[in-house]
Amino acid sequence: MTLHRSLLRSVLQLLRIWCAVDRVRVSPTAGRLLRLRADDRVLIVDDVFTVVSRQSIASRDGIQLVYQLESADGAADLEVTSDSSWTRHPGELRTKNGTTTIYEDDIVELQRSVETVGNPHCHD
Repeated sequence: MTLHRSLLRSVLQLLRIWCAVDRVRVSPTAGRLLRLRADDRVLIVDDVFTVVSRQSIASRDGIQLVYQLESADGAADLEVTSDSSWTRHPGELRTKNGTTTIYEDDIVELQRSVETVGNPHCHD
């Protein structure tokens, strides 16, 4: 009987600790935008961009990520802020043509292209 009580006490303590931990909660789409990596390709408002690099900046409102992008039209920056409410627009796209407010539905992550150079199993 004491083994069951000890086990129950341990489980309750684990649940208390788990509930006390502060976790970042964002929508699945926001989480996807925060996970973009170099060489990822995204479709943003009918233009295809490749992620060149990213920089994270801690702020009072959360974490701001600035992605440096490249497209056929030239360089661009995508700024995404991870605030806990995610009530604002998820980002701003800065191109040579100006700044565009970007909403979740405006961004589609594309599949990575398969590299065939030097692959002996691929023939044209």
